Amino acid sequence: MFIPRSARRIRLVRTVFVLGALLPCAALVAWAIHRHSATHRDALRARWEQAVGLPIAIESVEHPLPGVVRGRGCALATADGRAVLDLATIDVETSPTEVRLGIGALACDPAGAGLLAGVAHEWLLRDARFRRDVVIDVADLAWEERGADGRATRFAVGPVRIECVAQGDARALRIVRRTAEPGNDEVRIVRSAGDDATAEARLDVEAAIDTPLPYAIVAAVLGSGPAATLRFGPAATVTGRLAASRSLGRWAGSAQGRVDGADLGTLTAALPAGAAGTLDIAVRSMEWRDGRLATGDIACAATSGRVDRRLLEALISTVGCRAGSAYVTAVGERDSAFDALGCVLRIGGRGVELEGDARLGGALAVSGGRSLLDAPLGVVPAERLAWLLAPPGAVYVPSAGAGAWLMSILPPAGAAVERTSQAEAGGSF
Repeated sequence: MFIPRSARRIRLVRTVFVLGALLPCAALVAWAIHRHSATHRDALRARWEQAVGLPIAIESVEHPLPGVVRGRGCALATADGRAVLDLATIDVETSPTEVRLGIGALACDPAGAGLLAGVAHEWLLRDARFRRDVVIDVADLAWEERGADGRATRFAVGPVRIECVAQGDARALRIVRRTAEPGNDEVRIVRSAGDDATAEARLDVEAAIDTPLPYAIVAAVLGSGPAATLRFGPAATVTGRLAASRSLGRWAGSAQGRVDGADLGTLTAALPAGAAGTLDIAVRSMEWRDGRLATGDIACAATSGRVDRRLLEALISTVGCRAGSAYVTAVGERDSAFDALGCVLRIGGRGVELEGDARLGGALAVSGGRSLLDAPLGVVPAERLAWLLAPPGAVYVPSAGAGAWLMSILPPAGAAVERTSQAEAGGSF
């Protein structure tokens, strides 16, 4: 017995099969091919470049999870196309209000740190350009730097988390370094509206570094300003705390901490004559107001080393230090060896007080058990320190270079006298 069949029904079933099964499969295949194509990769690269504002290279793209894009063989470059940061993999998860970046391992050098600091600066100040919050997790951050001798040094920073969050008119940047020690190293930068409608944005900075961190990282993040030109050598590490704010274009704040392992040769490179050795610096207290140093209490100590006689002569003639017996007996030598060095430097409105180390019998430096250099007898005007950095041939006051910068931040002469006289008169300062 034959079952009657309708040609029209057969065509309908075939059409439904093609539309409901074959075409979706073909669409999925085409979509999968597109997601692995160079066109899709280039489209993502263009989108990421627009978001960051810098050239980015991507070798391949994957989609491990819904909403997550994984880029492999990525490199972040400067505006002129020079690659400075290489990323083996980076996971990008995007939502309407937030972007999350996951980075497995990242090796950063001074050029890379400066590049990232520039992007962070742009995020803080350019509200219209960066509309989403950004969270970056780096599982393993390492610091690499190549010295003048060509040898590379590597420092394991560890896991780092960076949070960029906007709320109303305020934008905040938070960097947390997770360490094995109790607590975490943390830096917070908050940009908020100025004191009035015409004022520039206010910046508040808080930093706490309890686990030694290479000072080179701090210098690279600071950028190329005069304060960042101070160098302590590749082995120097920094710990301490800082709280500062900038309002109406002027900085105010306080800091305390340590710089250990500073290289005297690097530190004295800007001076007419140098020294060699390893110096530890303890910033016991430091305050600044209106963009100038208000008070400072700094202690320094160094083990054995050598110092150029010209530097000793400059300390004697410019700062008012006194020659010790070991200095007198070594007349005619090009440099002098010292067994130990130590001093306490106090800076204020009255000027500079330089004291010797009590462990050295009150001397600034000793050689062969005898004093090589003794401290001045009284308070020294602050501008005398700037004269140490003055280039040869400077007239009247240092007008260029590190000496001019130091003059611009040291307490102005007579500041403490003015404050005392106003207090006695019942006024306010």
